[in-house]
Amino acid sequence: MLMEETRRTEFAVGLVSIVGAALLIVGILLGKGCSFSANVQTLHVLLQSSGGLEQGSPVVVNGVKRGKVVGVEPHADKVMATVEVDRADDLHADAHALVSILEITGGKKLEIFPGTSTTPLDPSKPLPGRAAIDVGGLVTIVGDVSGELVTLLRRLDTVTAALNSLMADGTLATNLKSIAADGAVLAHDARVWLQQHQATLSTSITELKGALVDVRRVVNTSEPKLTSVLNKLDSRLTELEGVVSNGNRVIVQADSMIASINGIVTEVKTNRSLLNAVLYDESFRKSMDTLVSKIQMFVEHAKANGMNVNVGLGHR
Repeated sequence: MLMEETRRTEFAVGLVSIVGAALLIVGILLGKGCSFSANVQTLHVLLQSSGGLEQGSPVVVNGVKRGKVVGVEPHADKVMATVEVDRADDLHADAHALVSILEITGGKKLEIFPGTSTTPLDPSKPLPGRAAIDVGGLVTIVGDVSGELVTLLRRLDTVTAALNSLMADGTLATNLKSIAADGAVLAHDARVWLQQHQATLSTSITELKGALVDVRRVVNTSEPKLTSVLNKLDSRLTELEGVVSNGNRVIVQADSMIASINGIVTEVKTNRSLLNAVLYDESFRKSMDTLVSKIQMFVEHAKANGMNVNVGLGHR
């Protein structure tokens, strides 16, 4: 009986130890971001820089832990983070991610914002992401800016000293007061002038509106006549173009005729024809002059002495 109770006690202690060890292991795995869900979805997030994100960092969606980072690798000049989440059916096409601080003492998390698009997320396409500035980055930026801030403060101090010296003698203040007074007087004069000429200005504006109406009426009335005149002018221009074309044709024909005359003249000058001999052969012209002179002498002799003609008929 005592042996049986001892065995029961040992069995209970062993079972409790096994259950406690299993719970401890499950707790450690859950603390490290391990998920036992059957709907685990792998996503990729493209970052400009890792921002301190590392393998095992938690992944949250709208502040609720949904998975963990399983890998952070360089991708060209950027960083590609591979994450596993329990499910991704509530993520949309415009979802994006942000690397932020997990605790004030350190650690990083990757927060995914689901988006508002009506198109569901395509798991094959990487989500755009960025890394928020942490305390260390803020301290670095403040350190970089501190030098320029000191220079700026020194310049402000110099400007303040210059303004103090400028205002010390009171001349600038007096000038400013004088300018303000002059401006007030000018504004008063302008107001008075407008009050005095308001009626005239209103009348001028009314007359100008009437003149614009009259001009519009004249334009509307004269538009058909102007259109007719323009059409006639266009017709006359068309006829003038025809006349010019005919004149060009006559000029071309005259040029052709002049070229023909030039050819005939050239042929007369160069060929050994009768016309060429009459016009250009000096000896032929002298022979003709001699012949004409002899014919003239014969005619004059015949007139003075008569002609003795011996005609024989019917014999040899």
